[in-house]
Amino acid sequence: MKRDVTFCWNKDGKKILDVLKENMVTASILIFLDWKKEFHVHVHASYIVLGVVLTRASGGELDRLIVFASQRLSKAENNYSTIEREGLTIVYAL
Repeated sequence: MKRDVTFCWNKDGKKILDVLKENMVTASILIFLDWKKEFHVHVHASYIVLGVVLTRASGGELDRLIVFASQRLSKAENNYSTIEREGLTIVYAL
């Protein structure tokens, strides 16, 4: 990814890519929302985009992913203060 540097693809890189591809097609990435169970809404607002992740605690260390979404801010929304962008993200999540 730098100028005058040769890209080197080796057996380790291929092995890692194969494992990643296998996990992406075999593991359940997204789960269905169950309204009877508790879920978490994670929001983030930057200067150009809003991001929302809806998860459910799985009993382990990591939450299970239900859905994720993002939306680019309009020119007017780019001028919002930080707290206004965070509030806008919560509204977007709802």
